[in-house]
Amino acid sequence: MALLEMKEVTFSAGEVTPVKDVSISIEEGTVTAFLGTPGSGKSTVLKLLAGLITPTHGKILYNEKDIFSLTKKETLAFRKRAAFMFQDSALWANQDIFHNLELPLQIHFPNMSPKEKKDRIEEITNLIGYHKPLTNRPAALSIGEQKRIGFARTLICQPDILFLDEPTESLDEATVELFVSILKTFCEQKKTLIYVSHDSDFIRTFNGTRHIFYNGEQRK
Repeated sequence: MALLEMKEVTFSAGEVTPVKDVSISIEEGTVTAFLGTPGSGKSTVLKLLAGLITPTHGKILYNEKDIFSLTKKETLAFRKRAAFMFQDSALWANQDIFHNLELPLQIHFPNMSPKEKKDRIEEITNLIGYHKPLTNRPAALSIGEQKRIGFARTLICQPDILFLDEPTESLDEATVELFVSILKTFCEQKKTLIYVSHDSDFIRTFNGTRHIFYNGEQRK
């Protein structure tokens, strides 16, 4: 049984159709990379698989269930299990770093104590190498630092499925190496990694990666 499936999915936004009649199956515990030219719709495919946007036609299945027909409880369980890292980090500009990281814990672990949340946030920020005040807001951070916090937020609930959109873009070599080390550990735990990247070194990192070359309607 596939973990995630796209069945004859089309997505249109106005007169633009970046995804047309796409069928993809993702098995649990695998690594999948979407490759292709800029603007070909790779990020849109990733967001469709994650259930962040609704297809114009076709279905997205999670454990053989239509992801948009899940109950509220099932949807919350999926969101706890699957995390998405946006290309631009997508941090809440009006919240400091602590509260950006605390929000997923509030949603998915409502019984977690304030101390447990604080400890988890400190653990994850140390893991990704962020050592500045958590009272800073995103605007006070560099693009690379914002990327670190975006990655930390993706990991904060210890997910089983990661969706990463250009995770190494705008990062220095040391930070890329750190991210790779964390992701290798994630994959060794037989968890599911799905990503979009143009970074050839990053793409070669993970053994057994399934490469899907997506360029509009072209798939193979």
